Amino acid sequence: MKPTKKRPAKMTDNPIIAKLLRLKYRINDTAVAEDGWSDDMSTDKQYVQSLINDIRKHKFTKLAPEDGHCCNGLWKKYEE
Repeated sequence: MKPTKKRPAKMTDNPIIAKLLRLKYRINDTAVAEDGWSDDMSTDKQYVQSLINDIRKHKFTKLAPEDGHCCNGLWKKYEE
């Protein structure tokens, strides 16, 4: 049986949004693999989604250094 396809990040003009969407999908995939959502996962996903919404609303082109540092930590936390 073939493995299911990975879900691509949505096409967007802003590369920051694409990376944040990949991070959000990775958090979702981790929750599915671990058979449920923990409080930490829910909080992390809400944080990433709020960043995506802010970037879309205000049309930011850069992340604040503290947001970038936090997202880097989340990438490491949810490594496959």
